[in-house]
Amino acid sequence: MKKIFYSLLAIGIMIGISGCNNNMDEGEKTSEETVSQNENENVQETSEQTEHKLPDLESEKTVDMMIEGTTEKKVVKLHHHTELGFSTYVPDDMVVESNPEVFNVFTNYGGNKNEDATLKITRQSEEELTKILTDQGFQLEEQDMKAFDFSEKEFSLQKEGFIGRIAFFKHADENYALYYYYPEEFADGFGPRSDIIVKEIVWHDEQ
Repeated sequence: MKKIFYSLLAIGIMIGISGCNNNMDEGEKTSEETVSQNENENVQETSEQTEHKLPDLESEKTVDMMIEGTTEKKVVKLHHHTELGFSTYVPDDMVVESNPEVFNVFTNYGGNKNEDATLKITRQSEEELTKILTDQGFQLEEQDMKAFDFSEKEFSLQKEGFIGRIAFFKHADENYALYYYYPEEFADGFGPRSDIIVKEIVWHDEQ
């Protein structure tokens, strides 16, 4: 009888130990799931905090544009770039073909898109853009006299038959670059149009 008693006692102890281990495993899993859930909630909250509402602006309006000393009325259309965090107006004879990394604008005079006459805004680094532009045949020369009051550094873009410029600047501690180039014969029309695009920029984090 003693042997049977001790055998049953041993079996009971083993079952108890096994149950404790299972409870511990379930407790650890529950704790891990809680931590994971909290981390996901924190990521979601951070994402929601960094997203900004789009500004409440007219989809289209008319502005003054100065060409060769004469003021003209110009229809401009609203465009948003959520990834870069801004909105702006673009003249109706230009076309916007952006991607998440770059805000791309080309002239589209008379319905003829010209990718050689363009303005771009991006977060690409100075090193990246220098390579891109030199591969396109441009030479960059740093300029002391700045065209934009918000820029930290500016370069002229030099290439036969073209006029261009690039400006590096910061907004909300993020590095940005704005650059444009166009054929010399586009100078009278491109400059005033690009001025509108730049002056009409509204940053989403400032709403």
